[in-house]
Amino acid sequence: MKVRRFICDWHWVIFWLLVAVLLIPLSAVVEPLPVNAQSQPTPIQEANTRWILFRRPLVKLVGWISEVKPMAWAIGGQEVRVEPASPIAGVAKAGVHATIIARFDDEGRLCADDFFLQPQGESPWGTNMEFRCLIQEIDPRYWIVCNRMVLIAENTAIQGRPEIGALAEVKGIRLPYDTVLARSIKVVVAGAYAEVEFEGAIEGLSDTTWIVNGITVAINVATVVRGVPELGLIAEVQGILQPDGSVLAQSITVKGPGVTPQVDIEGVVEKIDAKYWVIAGTTVYVDARTFIDDSRAPAEVGMWAQARALRRLDGTLLAQRIRLSRPN
Repeated sequence: MKVRRFICDWHWVIFWLLVAVLLIPLSAVVEPLPVNAQSQPTPIQEANTRWILFRRPLVKLVGWISEVKPMAWAIGGQEVRVEPASPIAGVAKAGVHATIIARFDDEGRLCADDFFLQPQGESPWGTNMEFRCLIQEIDPRYWIVCNRMVLIAENTAIQGRPEIGALAEVKGIRLPYDTVLARSIKVVVAGAYAEVEFEGAIEGLSDTTWIVNGITVAINVATVVRGVPELGLIAEVQGILQPDGSVLAQSITVKGPGVTPQVDIEGVVEKIDAKYWVIAGTTVYVDARTFIDDSRAPAEVGMWAQARALRRLDGTLLAQRIRLSRPN
């Protein structure tokens, strides 16, 4: 009897194992129930949504705006939807050079995530440029020459010994935000009365002096001025360096609208977000082009920061670079 009962028990075990084997494949092909408005998406549905968004890469469009519509711009043969509520959207005009970061929406249309308008009259980005002026700051990755950031690459050819106050002859490629990628730099010792040439926005005007890109430019009767000077216009200056660091202009060419004014901010980092930082109570936006110099201290809240930013057409500040250091 015990042997017979043992055999019967094993028959039931085998029976239920067979049932389980048959039911598991059937459950795998059962379609999930539709999700109603009140239900929460499952982890699998959330993962699928993230995967769909991941498969929509960002698209970068660079070119001249050919047409401006209420909700879209035409640039480089492409139409890009732009949020009409954006303050900068109302400033765009046909003929302005723009850089747009966009992505495709569910209907296959390009929608702008971020954009930067290049002022009219300024040479397009990617063009060759050269200028000669004094070195104000030296870092392994960049120099500041006449208040302009000059990026130093591995293949940048440097002649001479770089020193603060030396004269740098820079040849390179113009980048956004008045930045230059240097191809070659020739460094010479700048004595008084050395010839210099540079360009920048006119920030101050009087009968005897101009302020061009933060540099005092002296004007006299021998100075040749081409064009009508106005605040914000670009001025190309050729002159003689004076012992006090100012430049006596020999000739000035007024070229057209300049870049938005630069703003320097210094203080404790109070907040770091993916799109903006708060430094000493001031919100400064960052993007993929912002240079974060964390060689002296990590990018953390509580560190000391020195930021140079541009005031955009909508009034917000976009950082060109942020240098971090440890607070004293």
